[in-house]
Amino acid sequence: HYPMTYDALTDVAKQEQADKARPAYAGELPDLSAYDTIFVGAPVWWGDWPMIMYTVFEASDFSGKTLIPFSTHEGSGLSGFDKKLESACPGATVEKGLAVRGNDAQNAQEKVRDSVSDWLSELGF
Repeated sequence: HYPMTYDALTDVAKQEQADKARPAYAGELPDLSAYDTIFVGAPVWWGDWPMIMYTVFEASDFSGKTLIPFSTHEGSGLSGFDKKLESACPGATVEKGLAVRGNDAQNAQEKVRDSVSDWLSELGF
């Protein structure tokens, strides 16, 4: 479990990155074998996926799947999530991702809905 306060959470995130940690995933990962396209979302933590996401990537076979990254951030944009996802999930096709500023997600929800809708349309959804 991660801390709920921003400062404590960022401290944990920074330490996990420094340690190249692979935190345990609680429960079982869902069976994704029936899906051709999978949206993969997480907050940007210090310019990277949260380390627990690498636990998921390394425990799963995404070859032949289309992966579509999305993130929340506070200034770093998508932060290379697409390229990092390609490296972490060999054999998968990674499509254009979307980055949403966390502040906008809280305070400009209509703007974010429009951005998400436009992005999904561009992807054919």
